[in-house]
Amino acid sequence: MSIQPFRTTGARFPSKAAGLRLLLLVLAGLLTIDSTGYAQAEGQADVVSNRTVTASPLAGFHHSLVEALLYNPSLEEVTSKYPYKAETTTRKLEPTLILTGMGIEDGNYALHCRIQSGRKTLYQGAADVSVVNGLFENVFSLPKKYPEADGVAYELKSKNNGASVHGSVPLRWSRFQGRVRYLDGGWRSAYINLRPNGFASAASLYVPVADDGRFDALLPSRIYSVINVNGTGYSYDAMERWAWDYDLTRDREDEFMIGRTELYGIHAFNLRGGAPTVFVSFRPTALSRILQFDEDGDSRTTGEERKKMEEAMKLSPTVIGPVLQASDVRVWLNGKEQKIEQFNLIPEYNGTIWQVIYLLQFYPEPRPAFRVWHEIKLEVRSKETLRGKEIEDYGQGSVGFYRQ
Repeated sequence: MSIQPFRTTGARFPSKAAGLRLLLLVLAGLLTIDSTGYAQAEGQADVVSNRTVTASPLAGFHHSLVEALLYNPSLEEVTSKYPYKAETTTRKLEPTLILTGMGIEDGNYALHCRIQSGRKTLYQGAADVSVVNGLFENVFSLPKKYPEADGVAYELKSKNNGASVHGSVPLRWSRFQGRVRYLDGGWRSAYINLRPNGFASAASLYVPVADDGRFDALLPSRIYSVINVNGTGYSYDAMERWAWDYDLTRDREDEFMIGRTELYGIHAFNLRGGAPTVFVSFRPTALSRILQFDEDGDSRTTGEERKKMEEAMKLSPTVIGPVLQASDVRVWLNGKEQKIEQFNLIPEYNGTIWQVIYLLQFYPEPRPAFRVWHEIKLEVRSKETLRGKEIEDYGQGSVGFYRQ
């Protein structure tokens, strides 16, 4: 097999931007805990044995010892209808409390937590957790919503005679509202799924979308690792809309457009110490290419059809990914369209099959500030032929960009 990457001009070698790790150590006595268990400071305080640690209060920009995310869904349940022959489904939405920890001594712990409103305890929970590589995560399903909550107190008791950790963290929310649209003007039942810590995380938040496409939710304030905007037409007559490193540390109103192409794994970075050039990589998948393997005409690729597709993907990276030129892609930085200076096709191998990654570069105008979050939005169009008919497949996606 010979795979020749498409390129317009000479390429540069990207470097992977390192994640920001902000953890300030201060001497004991600079911060005290009152009788309610809450820190008398803006930031979070965690007491580890006789050492007190404080961290930045900027949710999503730091890795504090413990983070608490409380979600009170706006509805009790949502109903989804399908554009093909399938039973209508109902999903129950549960209030949840997510506790994640970082920088804690590995071992087994008994986790105890209290959701509080001022000095009043609203809920108490307990669980056994294992800390591996300094990390843990635990999701509590709550019996009801707690809109009046303002903080969570917690304690991690070591089962291995190690250090115990206790402290408190304030709860913050941002209003997340907007609209989901389909490019063809039709409607399929849709939803938004937010993952705070990526796909390796068990934690996720589900936001319902009304039949008019509108959504409105109060969500924990932070940078979300990934947002999936999806619906019941997925892989039938529509794909997904993805947002990566999404800044929800503030109230936001957004519009998400779903078409027949999804842009997966979008990543934006710059070379540290180099020119301000911004690199963006993404993997597109076009529905019309997937449906080339739909032999029975039901607009779904399943069973033997899918096996044939996967066999073909062992031979070429563009079996389900469109062949794009720079002219097929548009890119915006903070709402201002940018000129693509370089565009490359890169085959991506997962050990069995090939897919296609594109890497573009643009010289940002105006220059993005350092150490704040920006947003890059992409739009991709490709002309495909399906059963003798020419179709334009469209995809939209976005990614947060933190200039190092």
